[in-house]
Parts: sequence; C-alpha cells; structure tokens
Amino acid sequence: MFLLIVVFALNSAFHAWRHGWLVVNKLSIISLLFSVFYTFFSLYNPKFPSSLFLLLLRPHKAFDKKMTAPRTIINKLGMISDKCHQAAWQLKDPSNLAVTRILFGFLMAVDIHFERGFAEVDHRFGGFTQCHFPLFDFVKPLTFQWMCLVYLLMWLGACGIMVGYNFKLSCLSFIIPYWYILILDKTSWNNHSYLYGLLSILLLFSSANHYCSIDAWINPDIRNKPVPNWNYLLVKFQIFLLYFYAGVKKMDPEWLGGYSMKNLGSHWVFTPFKIFLTEETIEYYMVHIGGFVLDLTVGVWLLWPKSRPLALFFATSFHMMNAQLFTIGMFPYVCLATLPVFCDDDWPKRWIAKCPGLLRRCLPDATKIATNTTRENGGKYSAFKITLMGLYVVTQLVLPWSHSVTQGYNNWTNGLYGYSWDMMVHAWETMHVVVTVKDKTTGRLNYLDTEVFVRNDKWVGHADMVYQYAHCVKDRLEAVNMTDVAIYVDVWRSLNGRFQQRLIDPRVNLLEAEWSPFRPTPWLMPLLTELSAWRQKLTQLERTVFNWSDSSRVAFVADFPGLSMDNYVPEGVTNATIQVLEGQVELSIENGTQSYLLNANDTASLPSRVMHKITTTSTVPACYMYTFIGPATASESGNARRNNAKKETSHRDVSLMTPFAKSLALVGQSILNLVFGIPLVMHNSK
Repeated sequence: MFLLIVVFALNSAFHAWRHGWLVVNKLSIISLLFSVFYTFFSLYNPKFPSSLFLLLLRPHKAFDKKMTAPRTIINKLGMISDKCHQAAWQLKDPSNLAVTRILFGFLMAVDIHFERGFAEVDHRFGGFTQCHFPLFDFVKPLTFQWMCLVYLLMWLGACGIMVGYNFKLSCLSFIIPYWYILILDKTSWNNHSYLYGLLSILLLFSSANHYCSIDAWINPDIRNKPVPNWNYLLVKFQIFLLYFYAGVKKMDPEWLGGYSMKNLGSHWVFTPFKIFLTEETIEYYMVHIGGFVLDLTVGVWLLWPKSRPLALFFATSFHMMNAQLFTIGMFPYVCLATLPVFCDDDWPKRWIAKCPGLLRRCLPDATKIATNTTRENGGKYSAFKITLMGLYVVTQLVLPWSHSVTQGYNNWTNGLYGYSWDMMVHAWETMHVVVTVKDKTTGRLNYLDTEVFVRNDKWVGHADMVYQYAHCVKDRLEAVNMTDVAIYVDVWRSLNGRFQQRLIDPRVNLLEAEWSPFRPTPWLMPLLTELSAWRQKLTQLERTVFNWSDSSRVAFVADFPGLSMDNYVPEGVTNATIQVLEGQVELSIENGTQSYLLNANDTASLPSRVMHKITTTSTVPACYMYTFIGPATASESGNARRNNAKKETSHRDVSLMTPFAKSLALVGQSILNLVFGIPLVMHNSK
C-alpha cells in the first residue's frame, strides 16, 4: 500500500513530462493527493476496493486510453497489497513464538551479568573521574547506587520476559534500561548488542505470552490464543536481514580477498578438516568464502521448507563454531534461539504430542488450534500498527547504509559501528596510543596514561570518541588546576593486515578541533591504500622473522611525509633493527646526536634503553619494519600479564557463578546505602 504513493507520484510525473507541466500540474497534484487518500483509507478499511479508486484517478479524459497500462499495474499492486494485509493478520499458533520468548529472556538474564556488566557496575559507574562515551552528550549516568537498581530492573524484566509474567511491563522494564545503558557507553557497542535491543522491541509489540506463560495461566482469555502472523514475520525479517546484510557487507574486497580473519585455521574447531586441508585453505575457503556464502544465502534456505533442515544444520554448526572461535557472549546462542522461528508455528506442540504420557503431563498444553481459515482484521488500531511496522522495516533497511549522512562517524571504514551488520569484516590491531597534554602557559609536555580515565581502549578507533575523550580529560585536569592546556592524541592502528599507521593527526589540538556527526572529520588521517599491495609480502616477511626464534618479533609501520615517530627500545630487547621497505626516512638517536638517512632496503641497528626518532623525509609515505628479539616493550609484557590474569579470573568467574553473586551483593549494598546510609565497598576488578 505504501508503494502506491510512489507509483502514483511517478504516474503524475510521467504526465507532466509527456504532456507538459503547465497543462497537468494541478491534475498531477490531485492524482497524488488521491493516492495518499486511498493509501490511508485502505489502512483503516482493507476492504476498500482498488477498482473504486481507479475510477477517481482520471487526470483527463483524453488520457484514459493512454493510462490503461499504468492502471493495470496499479490494480495489481492493490491486489498484492490486499494479500499482504491478509497474510499479516492471518492467525498462527503461539507456541513457536513462546519458545523464542523463553530462550531470549533466559539468555538476556544471563547476559546482563556478563557482557552488560551488572557484576561490574561499581567499576563502570562508581568512579567520579571515569570518562563515558554517550551517543548524546546530554545522556549522563546516574550515581552508582541508582545504576545498580537500573540493572536490577533490567534483569527483572528479562526474567519476566522468560516466564511471561506481566509481559508488556516486563518488556518495558528490560527495554528502557537496556537502551539507556547502551546509549550511555559507545565503547560497548557491537552488532549483537544492537540486535538484542531490536528483538526486545519486537517482543514488546507481539503476543508472545499467549502460550507457556504465567500470564496465560492467570488469564484464560489469552491462553493458547492464536497470534497474528506479523508477530512471526517481523522476527523472521530481522533475522533474515541480520544474515543477508552480513553477507552483503562481506562482498567487500577485504573479506573476499581473505584479509579480514587471520590465524583461525589453527583453532581446534577445524581439527577434522586439517586431515585434508591446510590452515591457509581453511582460512580462505571455509572462513572467508564459506562465511560469505552462508550469510548471504542461509536466510533464503531457512524460508524454503524443503531446504530448511539443511539450512538449520549449517546455521547451527556455524554458530556453535563461532561460540568457540570468538568471545562474543550470548550472540551465537541468541541466533540459535531464533532459528526455530522459521519452522512451522506449531512445531513445539507436535513435539510435546510425541512425548510419553507421563512427561507430556508436565509439559504445556499441546492442543492444536484452528488457524488456517481464520483471519483477524487487526482491530481499530490496525492502521497504526501497520504504520509502525512499515517504519521499522524501512529503518532497518536504510540504517546500515546511512554512512553518507552520518559522516562524522566514518573512519577508515564507512558506516556506523554497532548496527551496520559488517560483522568480522574489519580486523583492527592497535600498536600504541600516545596522549600528550601541553601546558600552554609553560610549554611543558606531559604524557598521560591512557588507562587512567577509561576501562578499555575501544575509544581509540573512533574519531567521535577520541573527541569526547579529549574533552573529558580537559574536565578532569581542571580539577587539579590545569586549565590552559592543549591535548594531542596519536593513535597507531592497522586494518586487515596493513601497516601500522596514524589514525589521528597528532598535530591537531583536539580541544580546538571541530567534529560534527554529519560532516567528515578533517583531522582523521587517510588510510594508506596505496600500500595495500604490500600485505602478501608482509605475511612472507613475518613468517621469515618468526622462523628466527620463538622470541623474534616484527612490526610493520608506515608514516606520512614530514611526520615523526618517537620510540624507545626497552631493556631486555636485543637485535633491534629497522629496515626501510619503501620511501626515505631519517633516523635520529639520542636527541639528534646521531642521524642517519635511510632509503629503501637500508638497515640500521637500534641501541636499547635509548630514545630514537624516525622522520619520513620522502615526498610520499614511507614504510619500514622493526625486527627484534624479546617483548616489544616492557609495558606490552605487563599488559600481557594483566590480560592473562583477567582471562584466568574470568574463567573462574564463569565456573563459580561469581558474577551473579557480585551482582546480588552490589544491589544489596546499594539498597542499604540509599536507605540507611551504610558506606559502599568497591569490589576488586581483578
């Protein structure tokens, strides 16, 4: 029906072009107004016939014969619209939707304690000096005590969704805190967190509590009551779009070229395939090509009943492997929980009916209901519901391609991170980050520890969050009487196996820089795509260096003309050398006491415990590689130890259910503090 507006608008434009705008201007406008009238009238009264409206659409009697073909097309569109309306309100068995509701609610109740951070609320929101990265600057976190209660409300909402108690209220109790916390911290954004929020919204408007729920047990009027088909269609649409858009985004040459996912072929999940395939073959054909084909086509195979069993097998295998390959929380299991929605609407009842008699008595009622011949008209709010559904569908279709509008969020890759469905297409590696604080009064330079005011380093890869970070640091420094400062951030990153290079212009004072969500960021350094052809050779050089010894290391760096990089070779690192691969650089050691001009293929040794500077002197970007024996830096080895300790602690937390106990303790402390003023105790985050 919405397409009719477009069709009639094009029809009017056709008249204006064919017969002259001045002649049919008013008639074209009248035609468009009638099309809008028909569209919305048919929403409120689907029985309104298309043919009746076609009698009204007569721009001029002289055009009747010439309008036969367009009217035929419009008539067919009207018939298709009627069929779509009937399909949307066709009644379906509620049992399949109930399974999705139960599984989703359970997984969210678990996820809240882990990836949502319920067990770490005191460390996420308990520090007064911590920087946050909200989507909108006016969104602020509550105090730690109230944030604990917000998390508690979200967890109770997830449990209410699972058991189907006060279903609408439970959905709202989950949705509002969930989106508030998500918008509050962009460093936690990813595609699956966005997906969880969308699924919860779809459940809110559905009738997923009509089966196997406390609401259905209390209220016989909704018990085992059929649900309109759009409840299923919207969930199917969202999951189909998840797979299909992920496949479309994998048409990127980076993915199809095999550069996105590296070093996966050695994982144990591919052990059966190593009998007849090499690790390189597994990485390219199974991970990249296989992942692309599966994402692009599995949604279609799930919709076709004959291919559905095979699609379920491959999709299940795919998500189970992802659960082992990547640390992505509940995402594989949520995808598994939504796969059955593509099956017949009454499959749970058929399974229950096949269970033994004693077991069947403990399971929900398996009584089948007649749904094929009954249709629901949607009630008096059907037009409003269809409008909301249309807006939702259009938004989800357009939003992943909105990078041409929200240009301020683009970096080396286009698209807003978190809901572009470009999963795993871009692999990032950060070499180091330098934050320089300059006192404008004295000219003194201070180097800030990048872990002081933040809990992770996800902010370094996005210009909008780097901008927020700089202004947050400014506010924190004002508390110690440092008011007249300039802040510079130097981020070195690699995209899909390229050279490490600068992302942010280190010469720009971010406190004076401009940033807008709708304009390109001028202080972003461009990706050196002219050096992308080096990637194959870099892989060969890396293997050569790694064959020297178990402790040999290599780093590939590229820089822009006129820019310099200061580096330090720590104690314990031996055989440190630099070799220029392309361009020309100047190597300066000990504040310029020794200088060397290096061209392509030139090599120089680097002394330990001494600062050195490398300046690109060529007119084009220069690239070079560091080789050394031992850890890259002392800080890197320290970070590695801290990361290993965190991983071990995380493993113990999962096995001992510690996060659940921490969450409960935090809630108890918050309530005691709010009611009786008892002081809070911070948990150890290690």
